[in-house]
Amino acid sequence: MKIKLSPRLEVIASCVAGVKSMADIGTDHGYLPVYLVGNNLVSRAIASDTNQQPLKKAEIIISEQQLEKQIETRLGSGLSVLKPGEVDAVVMAGMGGLLIRDLLEAQPDVARQKKKLVLQPMNNQAVLRKYLAASGFRIIREELAREGDRVYEIIVAEPGTMTFTNPLEYELGFEFYLYKHPLLIALIERKIFLEQQIVRSTRAKTTVVAAKQFQESSLFIEKLNEVKRCLSN
Repeated sequence: MKIKLSPRLEVIASCVAGVKSMADIGTDHGYLPVYLVGNNLVSRAIASDTNQQPLKKAEIIISEQQLEKQIETRLGSGLSVLKPGEVDAVVMAGMGGLLIRDLLEAQPDVARQKKKLVLQPMNNQAVLRKYLAASGFRIIREELAREGDRVYEIIVAEPGTMTFTNPLEYELGFEFYLYKHPLLIALIERKIFLEQQIVRSTRAKTTVVAAKQFQESSLFIEKLNEVKRCLSN
């Protein structure tokens, strides 16, 4: 049985392809490394997870695909399961942006020895991009993937330096205005929708925190609508 990936994992796989070895941190069922190795897109992979149960499911799938010699499973947290320079690329996908930041910060020597970091934060994307810029990484590629109403942001980074010239780059992707991804407007519309929910929930509240959030979200919606208009012209 061939592994079929979701649109999100397909885009992540395309970002990894081209290196000899990779590690999937928080692998869950192990679909990504099995797909990459099974299709000869990488020659060796490490699948790790903090929980034994999903790792056992990954081991079953790896065994079914007869890839035990090429894919190793490891139990542990973040980059602690790796040695510096052990693999060429690391994937951290399906986690919060704050958690990805903390895992990179916990093992900086391991993180900086990688040719590629392929990161797919579920939230706090701006925080993660700010961390990368401040911590000796540069974003070399930004991708988007759509599943239903959700648009996922995939960030590919490597050791280096970069400069953000537009504050909206933290929210919409590094140099988004140059690359104009086909799903960029869909991403903007999704962000507007989420901010509108915040506006509605804080409009009638009188606390200082709520008033500040209402103002910030309203201003952000205005900026996003302005970018959307520019992209549509």
